[in-house]
Amino acid sequence: MSENEDQSVISEEELYERLDYYLSAYGCERSLLCVSELDGFLTAIGCSAQELAPDQWLATIWGAEEDQPEWLTQEEEDEFLSLVLIMYMETMNALIHGEISPVYLEQELEGEFKLVVEEWCLGFVRGARLAGLGLDESNRDFYNEVLAPVRLFGTSTGWKKLENMVEEEVDFWRDTIEPSILRLAQFNHPEIQGAQQQNEKPHTLH
Repeated sequence: MSENEDQSVISEEELYERLDYYLSAYGCERSLLCVSELDGFLTAIGCSAQELAPDQWLATIWGAEEDQPEWLTQEEEDEFLSLVLIMYMETMNALIHGEISPVYLEQELEGEFKLVVEEWCLGFVRGARLAGLGLDESNRDFYNEVLAPVRLFGTSTGWKKLENMVEEEVDFWRDTIEPSILRLAQFNHPEIQGAQQQNEKPHTLH
């Protein structure tokens, strides 16, 4: 690889930092506000049996029509679009190969680091609604089963249930997020290979 090619490849850290900047700078309360939410949102789109083109979901990142950003420059808008599509393609490519690597947040509490999955699940629930995941009445029980973990950590109803759980129960449900979503992706896309690679690619901390 040449020096010019090296410079053209954006690192994962830089990708996330630039996307976080744009989401926080131009977003509102109805927008996806961080990379973790965006990753969950894109993963849900990839899990859907219905293929959604980017022009069907890009605007919903920001919320309603009145929430669309007023970009300071065309260059910023172009860069944001480019970065989102890079992340989208990486997410789709991972799912095709039977992998899922959620971008979770990390929180430090009293010197200990805690995995934060709520933002990712919020984004997934939002993407699932857009893609119509779970609306298939003939497979209602399956969808309720595989979507249960993200609904638990990604909805206000779920948060109330979590408040009444002991730590071991919360940990159990947190650990079921990734295998459940991979099952969902494989259900809607039978061409996806088995999940034997799952253990080789853990979640990403951001």
